[in-house]
Amino acid sequence: MNPALRPDASLVEYLAARARAASDGRLVLDALGGLLLALAIAVWRPVAWPSLAGVCLALAAFGFWGIADRELRDRADAPTSLATRTLRVARGAVAAIGFISGAVALFSWLGVMLGKWIS
Repeated sequence: MNPALRPDASLVEYLAARARAASDGRLVLDALGGLLLALAIAVWRPVAWPSLAGVCLALAAFGFWGIADRELRDRADAPTSLATRTLRVARGAVAAIGFISGAVALFSWLGVMLGKWIS
């Protein structure tokens, strides 16, 4: 447990703290590994592939969010520029992609578990 986190921290706060505590190499591995695994799963299409691809894309989004956040923290003292605004937009977009990927993974896994319903 990260001592800087409150005991009642939300999932968003927890993930942000984990990304900020991760090394640069780990974030790059998460980003590229998640993308490559999602691509391989989309090509191969095993059983429950949307769920697996969603998890991989959420992992990639975690890595990209961490990289963008780290770059923004490094530029905190610099005046606002186009690069800073672009990084903020990218960080928000990647967070949205991660949320949507997680929702797709959750609901497609639920669909696999419930199976086909015929009424």
